[in-house]
Amino acid sequence: MSYPKLFQPGMIGGLRIKNRGVMMPMHSSLADTDGTPGDRMIAYYEERARGGVGLIINEAVGVDDVYSNIGCHNFYISQNYMISNIERLTEAVHKYDCRIFAQLHHGGATSNPAYLEHGIIAPSAVPAGPGRPVPREMTIDEIHEIEQKFIDAAVRAQAAGYDGVELHGAHGYLLAETFSPHYNQRTDEYGGSFENRMRMISEIIAGIREACGRRFPISVRISGDEMTPQLPDMMDLDYGLKIGKYLEPQGIDCINISNGSAVNGNANCDPYSYVPGWKKHVAAAFKKELSIPVIATNTIKDPDFAEQLLEEGICDFVGLGRAQIADPDFMKKAESGRPETIRNCIGCMYCRERVIWKDLPVRCTVNPRVGYESVYKEPKADGKGRQIAVVGGGPAGMQAAKTLAERGFSVTLLEKNDRLGGWMNLADKPPFKENIQDLIDTMQREIEGLGVTIRTGCAADPEAVKSELNPESVFLATGAQWSIPPIEGADLPIVCTPEDIVMKRVVPEKSAVVIGCGNTGLECIDMLLDEGVQVTMADMLDQTGRGMYPVVRDDLMGRILEKRPSVLLQHRLLRITESGVDLQDMQTEEKKHIDADSVVLSLGSHPIDGMAEAFRDVFRRVVLVGSAEKDGRIYDAIKTGFMKAFVYE
Repeated sequence: MSYPKLFQPGMIGGLRIKNRGVMMPMHSSLADTDGTPGDRMIAYYEERARGGVGLIINEAVGVDDVYSNIGCHNFYISQNYMISNIERLTEAVHKYDCRIFAQLHHGGATSNPAYLEHGIIAPSAVPAGPGRPVPREMTIDEIHEIEQKFIDAAVRAQAAGYDGVELHGAHGYLLAETFSPHYNQRTDEYGGSFENRMRMISEIIAGIREACGRRFPISVRISGDEMTPQLPDMMDLDYGLKIGKYLEPQGIDCINISNGSAVNGNANCDPYSYVPGWKKHVAAAFKKELSIPVIATNTIKDPDFAEQLLEEGICDFVGLGRAQIADPDFMKKAESGRPETIRNCIGCMYCRERVIWKDLPVRCTVNPRVGYESVYKEPKADGKGRQIAVVGGGPAGMQAAKTLAERGFSVTLLEKNDRLGGWMNLADKPPFKENIQDLIDTMQREIEGLGVTIRTGCAADPEAVKSELNPESVFLATGAQWSIPPIEGADLPIVCTPEDIVMKRVVPEKSAVVIGCGNTGLECIDMLLDEGVQVTMADMLDQTGRGMYPVVRDDLMGRILEKRPSVLLQHRLLRITESGVDLQDMQTEEKKHIDADSVVLSLGSHPIDGMAEAFRDVFRRVVLVGSAEKDGRIYDAIKTGFMKAFVYE
């Protein structure tokens, strides 16, 4: 076996887990409007159970529908009528010899009062973070009432077929707030001393033990280190270890180590710039101090690193979060000796952008079926060798080729460059974006394994495609071209695109002005600054990265601002000259000239002019995918390539 540690069975209490891979609890926003799992959520979890993971700890399940929520798509276990639908979920998972725990959750001060008739409550009247709403301090009676809600929820979970429960005491939610000297400022028996701050969870554990029996496993998830020193009295690793050592003799069966707080979510779910294993010292400290099993996340993107963590004794079970969203067959592919076929998470945070920022169901850049497993089931195997040409080898073209080949079509993929990847060959060049090259390689291996004929160095010539291949239709995935505005000086040699900078076709000697501070512009700026170029970044908007997920934008801007560029927001480009640009302050109307060796126009892109029309003149059926239809992100390209190939007839 390639990964002996990863596929060694393990025990949590008296429960046998077939391997050491644990799908971690991640909010999916897939629950039905009544707060229970419907077909969509059940299919999502069933696919991951079928993919071979040993244990699923499903997303936070609310115990209180009066004072707690995560957003407008909550999964609840707060009423008895919910048991029947939840049982459908546990049944779907158990078919594959996979265990499942319910993570019992109360939002406390992190809840959104806009969705709650009676407002929000917490141990003390301390907001979850700066600018967040101030909760009402719980009374003693309310503490006892919520304790009972946790206990009742565990009873319902057991009745619904769950193999165990996890108490969510991390990330600034209610139980984490009770632990915390920052959030818990009570002076009664539930605050003041460490033991009093631990009283609520201790009473919940005791109540679950009495109601559900000693053999029903209980896990507790905590932030081993909140990594939030900017706020007073936040919990550090020493305090986290103190919590762990206190909880073990309370009779819990394992501990699930996360990090971060309601203020520092990056320590829990980190963007692409964080190196896998950067926080493994936290889990290792708990493993050293405790005798119960330790589950831990560590930005695990591939099974080799998961095996390494187990070999090093960092943890007993590896927590697989976004890796399970990106590829539900992560474990199955590893076990069968095909790790190179795993679509690894690229750390783009699109999943979190959807569920946390936009309060929408989960999606994934690299996995177009996420959240739609019940819609896109097995593709129709009706290709029968019919010839299809896919023109363009970027993410949309490769995904379309893969899906068509899986359906039995005979697919030829044509790419004008000497390698596949399209614009992903630009996207992988900025700092910390190496994961995108891994995605390119994986997608190429997928289509090669399916027998797709790949021709590189082939220009998009419709007549040549017709004469050489005579396909019944063409999937056009030729990408986009840079948008150049009709402005004075736009044709001067000083002007270039982000592609010119990234591919080193243009290397500014000393200075550059970047017009447009969206995602592409910011990545280009980051690269130029790393090369010692003096950069002026200008945009008509009043902020950089408009539309970007704030976590990604702030991470990128933090690196940029450390290198001290000149930032000119709300400035309009008037003209380009041989020595730089003329700008106008949109507030004061002041005009200014900025000298530069190069002017980088990062103003978006659009489908290549005339390309679709040229192919439609030759072929009866032309299917546009990716940026050939509409400019977008890698997600949009892969999604459209998949969808249109899936339903093609």
